[in-house]
Amino acid sequence: MRKFFKWLGVIIGLLVLAVAGLAIYGSMKFKPTLSNRPLQPITADTSPEGLARGKYLMEDAMGCDEACHSPVGAPFTGTYEELSMGPIQIGFAVPNLTSDPETGLGSWTDAEIARAIREGVDKGGVGLMVMPAYNYHALSDADVAAIIGYLRNLEPVRNEIPPFKANIIGKIMAALGVFGPSPVGEPITAVQNTPAASTPEYGKYMVAVGACSDCHGGNLAGGPLPFAEEGAPTARNLTPAGELPNWSEADFINAVTTGAHPGGGQLSESMPRYSMTEDDLKAIFMYLKTIPAAESKK
Repeated sequence: MRKFFKWLGVIIGLLVLAVAGLAIYGSMKFKPTLSNRPLQPITADTSPEGLARGKYLMEDAMGCDEACHSPVGAPFTGTYEELSMGPIQIGFAVPNLTSDPETGLGSWTDAEIARAIREGVDKGGVGLMVMPAYNYHALSDADVAAIIGYLRNLEPVRNEIPPFKANIIGKIMAALGVFGPSPVGEPITAVQNTPAASTPEYGKYMVAVGACSDCHGGNLAGGPLPFAEEGAPTARNLTPAGELPNWSEADFINAVTTGAHPGGGQLSESMPRYSMTEDDLKAIFMYLKTIPAAESKK
């Protein structure tokens, strides 16, 4: 009996140490401060062409407005919501992207905004949370300059957003990647160029900035959606192992823009209806035909 209690004490001690270790790890990974983080020089493109490109990327390709940053009737002013998921408590903060100097991006430099978008690091060198910078890391200098120009052109709106917060369970879950990859990416220290239009390489680029992998997986083979309820529709397999080889280019463009499945019926409402240009969608379809075939996750 003494031996039993001895081993029970050892097991409890190890569990306490493991929980304490996870708590420390979660706290260290939560909004990490990255000292001496470099800034890649960027200048906002406020030309008519730049503003049009920035608007297209933000609203049609990347979906930054509808996905996160635009509550109804207040474009890009951010939002805040208290979320409770069992033991996980999160203050979900989406920043104000207008040029308000106190509550928005008005006091940020162009390079600081570019770093936040592509590397997931804010003005003060602190890592952002639940920001898909891992997708936007691919953005070229020209395109991120166009995005910044578009944001600079927005009417400044004062809307103070509380900081993103989480209880210790939420911090542990975030550190373990339950909510997705870390937004913080490697520093960008060289010029990044946009691939030539109407090529598979450009299609790959648009798949990245369009965040397709967030639902369809890193290999685009699809499967259950993150945090989906049991029985919810799954993300389709976009590799040659799926049904796309049986679709025409026109079928694909129609499905992505209207949700109409070429075999009849509609795609799930969880699939965004994109407003990308026909040329960009053609490039994406071109790229999808080149990726390795892979089976969907179950």
